[in-house]
Amino acid sequence: MSAITRQFGVAAVLAVSTLLGVAGAASAQGAVEFKPLQGVSLHMGTKHAVGYFLSEKGACQLTLVVGDELAGDAPQTQAPARFRAAIEAGMNARFDTGEGRELQFRCAPGATAMTVESLKQVAYTTPRK
Repeated sequence: MSAITRQFGVAAVLAVSTLLGVAGAASAQGAVEFKPLQGVSLHMGTKHAVGYFLSEKGACQLTLVVGDELAGDAPQTQAPARFRAAIEAGMNARFDTGEGRELQFRCAPGATAMTVESLKQVAYTTPRK
């Protein structure tokens, strides 16, 4: 995929998010709820994510684009990554942002809404018996 095609895809997601109404900007704390086709904008240090979801067959069909936070008019040095996931109603999925944080998306019963929360990553091992 060419750089122009990737940039067009990111611009399209941003435009859809803007046109359909952005649910809110989540910071490092607190959960944000959003409805189908309602955009969400997430700021996490040097990373920025935008996304939306569709309700299909009892699941939330999530599309998420994660890239570097824009700094003025400077061009991005790395191409944003686009993720898609089908999350069953009542279940959640986590995405690693690469900066010690995860985004946890939860699909509400009936796939009528989603919540997203930024979580701090912690190493964990099961205790020995």
